[in-house]
Amino acid sequence: MRIISFSKGIIIAASTAFLMACGGGGTADKLMGYQEKMMSIIESNKGDLDKAAVELKTFVDANKADFQAAMKSMAEEMKGKSEEEAKALQAKYAEKAAEMEKRGEQLEKDIPGLKDHAGIKAAMAGLM
Repeated sequence: MRIISFSKGIIIAASTAFLMACGGGGTADKLMGYQEKMMSIIESNKGDLDKAAVELKTFVDANKADFQAAMKSMAEEMKGKSEEEAKALQAKYAEKAAEMEKRGEQLEKDIPGLKDHAGIKAAMAGLM
């Protein structure tokens, strides 16, 4: 499992979907903030992935319940959207999602061993 694939598959997609559901602001910004914080933790500890994993786990553990509540709320909000509404909102936030994906891909290129680090994978898996 690649870090960016996991990130893209869970965090970025979830954040983008929530942005679509809510039209931005509030909880949607908070979800994007989680992604930003996790990437910042990795960047600031790029020389010590074990330390990054510990910090990620601490962050995830502290925010897991809030993240999961936001995801549940997102699912409820999406039930009321038509396919056309969802596509229009997705297009509106595609740039933000693409920027986050690009940043994650750059992290994988810049930090040897990131995508295969068991502690990083385990910490990020803790969100779900």
